Amino acid sequence: MNRNRVYIRNVDNLADTIAEIFSILRYGDLDGKKVFVKPNMLKAAQPEEAAVTHPCLISETVLYLERKGAVVMVGDNPVPNHQFSEMKIAEACGFLGAAHGRFRNIGKYSKRIRVQGLLDQVYVSREILDCDILISLPKFKTHDLTTMSLTVKNHFGIIPGGQKPFIHSRFPRINDFSKVLVEIYNIRPPDIVIVDLLNVADARGKTRSPGKVVAGIDGHAVDYVCALLAGVHPQTVPTIKYAVDGGMLRPDTIDIDGPFEPLSGFSMPVWFPFRNSIVEHVGRLLYRLWLYRKPVVDETRCTHCLACEHVCPCEAIHDSRIDYRTCIKCYCCLEVCPTQAITARLKF
Repeated sequence: MNRNRVYIRNVDNLADTIAEIFSILRYGDLDGKKVFVKPNMLKAAQPEEAAVTHPCLISETVLYLERKGAVVMVGDNPVPNHQFSEMKIAEACGFLGAAHGRFRNIGKYSKRIRVQGLLDQVYVSREILDCDILISLPKFKTHDLTTMSLTVKNHFGIIPGGQKPFIHSRFPRINDFSKVLVEIYNIRPPDIVIVDLLNVADARGKTRSPGKVVAGIDGHAVDYVCALLAGVHPQTVPTIKYAVDGGMLRPDTIDIDGPFEPLSGFSMPVWFPFRNSIVEHVGRLLYRLWLYRKPVVDETRCTHCLACEHVCPCEAIHDSRIDYRTCIKCYCCLEVCPTQAITARLKF
């Protein structure tokens, strides 16, 4: 029987901890390997908010990889808006400096992937598919829809930003959306997971600094242990439940290496009768409204360079005109436009 070992480490010196994790996970030979580092970059947030991966974890991971001769790239796919592009969000989070020049805009180019399950097809950033080693750096945090946001939820970021609300709108039910998250995770699972518990915020917004990381090679097992650390039964987290029910994880195969100290008083999203139905209904309304946001070309700024036409994965742009019947709202055109002539606007 294959065992799933999950490592919990108290961090005194983060550089030493990162080096130990790579050693025990047997990833010592990295010379010339294309390594992609995928943090959690949900929104423009400061490290003390505990809403995104701490820049220190990104920095030390990148420095270790470069010392080992790896070809490193860092990136994520937040949902762009009229104020913040992907690179501006990265700058606001402190990720540009933390990546030591290795941060890349991965929302520009995507590839269509066929999926068996609830999803029929989905678009994935090419950089994720092309790397030799994929490292996931999730943030340990709660989530109103999926209870917790950990490794599997962090993998939603391999999808170009604008596709996320579209997927949400297609699968508003919590259980269906959680199954879709697992389907996306299985497209290209990470090779290494290091969860950020350097600082955390619970559902009430209370922050604390556990000063820990949780690591492993199986994201489902790592998420299971993180749920235990949060003080909840892991199968109340729907992505974990789906992994267990689907035979992707056997809890009795998990071995914990390191100090297991659950977070005392860590608040989770409040449960009440019909909570899921209310959350799903509100989410459905919000995401349907979001679907009215469409890429719009400002003709006064457009130079007709055709960069948007060349990058569009569904060939919905011709001579700078967008066919909204074909457009999938991935917003790759926003990311690639050199003059910022394309913006996302409400268009009924």
